[in-house]
Order: sequence, then C-alpha cells, then structure tokens
Amino acid sequence: MKVTIALVGSQEFCRQAESITLPSTMRIDCYQYKNPSEAPELLQKLKPCHAILFSGSLPYEASKQFLQTISIPALYLQQNEHTIAVTLLYLASEENIAINEISMDVKNIEYVEHILQDLQHLSSKQKPEIHELQSTSDLQTVVNFHLKNFRSGKAKIAVTSIHAVYDQLEAAGIPCFRMIDPVSNILRALEKVAQQAYLARSEATKIAVGLLEVDKAEQFSQETAKQLATFLRAQWTVKDNNFYFYTTLGTVEFVLSLDAFTKLVDSLPSTSLLSFGLGQTIVDASDNALSALQLGKQSERGVYMLDEHKQLYGPLPSTAPSIAMKLDHPELLMIADKTTLSPAVISKLLQFDQFRQSASFTANDLAGYLAVSRRTAERTIKKLIDQQLAEAVGEEMTYTQGRPRALYEMKLPIQ
Repeated sequence: MKVTIALVGSQEFCRQAESITLPSTMRIDCYQYKNPSEAPELLQKLKPCHAILFSGSLPYEASKQFLQTISIPALYLQQNEHTIAVTLLYLASEENIAINEISMDVKNIEYVEHILQDLQHLSSKQKPEIHELQSTSDLQTVVNFHLKNFRSGKAKIAVTSIHAVYDQLEAAGIPCFRMIDPVSNILRALEKVAQQAYLARSEATKIAVGLLEVDKAEQFSQETAKQLATFLRAQWTVKDNNFYFYTTLGTVEFVLSLDAFTKLVDSLPSTSLLSFGLGQTIVDASDNALSALQLGKQSERGVYMLDEHKQLYGPLPSTAPSIAMKLDHPELLMIADKTTLSPAVISKLLQFDQFRQSASFTANDLAGYLAVSRRTAERTIKKLIDQQLAEAVGEEMTYTQGRPRALYEMKLPIQ
C-alpha cells in the first residue's frame, strides 16, 4: 500500500519537504498557509489521503476541532534538541553569531537549557533571550518579543520557529533566521505518521456487526435494509426481529462520515435503533452490538458502538459528516471531462478507492458501492481505463462455476 500524507505547513516547509527523496511507499500532498491559523480552512479542501502531518504544533492546535471529524491519523513535526542544536551550530559556524546575540522562540525551553548545560563553559551572560511558545500563542506577541530584544540591543538576530513570524520580522527590517528543520527529523515524522496510517488500515479490518432493531421485521422495508447493506458493504440476515449486518470497522467509520448514509439513518422510523459492535469473532461483535443497543436506549438517541474492550462510543457520528469532494474541484472536473462521467460519480469513485482495504477491486465490488448494475460498472471501468485512470491487474478465481473475474486498480491523480 502506498501511503498518501497530506502535509500542512508554510511555503518554505513544503518546499523543503518536496525536495526530500521519499521511500517508494510514500507520497505527499502539500497544503501551504501564510499563517498557522489558516490550517483548518486548508483541511476543508483535503484530497483523499491516509494521514496528515503538520509542520508544527500551532497549525495542529488550530485544527483540533476539524481533526475530531475525521478518522485518519494526524501528527505534527515536533521540535527537539536536534533542531535547536543544528540551528545554533549553523549560526555559529556560518554566520559567526554568538549564542548571547540571539533572541529565539521555542516550543519547549528545556531543550535550550539542556543544550546550554552541555556547553558548560558558557556563563549566564552568554545565554540567548528565550520565549517559550504555547499552544495558544498569539503571533504578534512573539513578534513583539523579538522586536523588543533587537531594539534594546540584547539581540542582533531573531531565530523563530514560526514562518509567519519570520515574514513579519523580515518585513520590519529585523535580522531574522528560521529554525532549521533537519531532514532526518522530517523523514522520521513522515515515517511515524505513515506507520500510524498502516496501523489504522489494519484496525479497519476488524470485524464489525451492525444491529438494527425494528418493531416488526416483516413490515420493515426490505429496500431500506438493502440500502444499509450496500453502504456497509455487508452481508445481512434477520433474526428475532433484528437485522444483522456483517462488515468491518473501516467501512463503518467511513460510511458514518458520508452525508448520504447519515441521512438514510435519520430517515429510519423513530422506533428503530441502529448500533454496532466490534470483536475478534462474529459472535463477540454481535454480542457487543446488542449491548450497545441496550446502552443506547438509556442515552441520547443516536447510533452507538461498543468495541472489543467494552468501550462505548456515541452517539455517532459525533460531528457533521465531513468526507466530501467538492464537485467544482478543478482536477475532478478535468477527469469528468475526459471520461464523460459526472463529477458526482468521480467523487464517489474517489471515496470508493479511499475506503477499500485492498487496492484491487472487481466490477461487482464497484457495482455494489455505486448501487448500479454490473454492466454499468463495467462501462465506468472501461471509461477509466481508456483514459489511463484505471488498469486491469489480474483475475480473481471464483469458487463457483464461471469465468474468473477481472481485477482492477484505480490510478486517479487526486487520490
């Protein structure tokens, strides 16, 4: 699996990241801001990806509310002693600037103190002026800190961890320097968030059972049950007036982020209740789904899920659905024009490619997800292949009589 990581940072940080030679199993999509506070707005335009890496703690903190609406892992590049030591070494060796001629803002003042302790020959008069950043730090406060120290003569140069502060200081004519992010630190952060993406993918394959309780199963719309099963990519059965849907955690998490699915759940009769259970076996997951249903009856109305550790989640989704591809996205419109498929269909294809645990798929898989006939799915696949947006990668043998089914992989440029 090739991991796509959304990299959210300043123009300079993105430029540096794009210059790094990445492993063949990893790719990055950059989202540039001028100010860390713009990060949440950039995330609204997020293309399908497996993980998010922020260039620092400030854009990450600013995006926390949005991050609660998505299930993919998100980390930020953490400043450490290596970052500060490399920066100080560069200034001393290349710019001939002494430590006590510096004002600097850092995430953790202890890192600087540890470095100074290692340089035991330094006296108290040879230490830099330091401002410790907080998660809610106001950029103007940081700028003012550097301005004050420069104008008072305590510092000859400002060293900042925030690119937006650097831009303001440079515009004010103050000598300044951006904290150096060592390539090794960036690579380690990318590898760490990629590992979390792999783990999340593995977790997504856990067994999940959906349980829909209705008054009278024989009077409940079979079409609605089929729609739920289609969304959940589930096998389903009826037992004791309850509908059971057998699927995976990844699929449940994905469909709960889709507006169309939540609207379908909201349209269910008021006497109906939907819950999910996770477990190592179908029996365990079914028992947990039933427990989630009973616990949900004692709480606010909504969808609840009980995991294998007896942890209850709900009501779900906890926030408004967020996975959606703008139908006016330039690249999406370009693909739609080439294939003659509608932007809405292309958007669904992107979501289909994102939620599957395996890269390859059959025409039947696509037909089930799009809720169309196999023939229509095959025509859609042909249009994609004609434009090099999909390719045949093999065949899947069936356990019944008949021809092997072709396997395909998406090659969409905005996945």
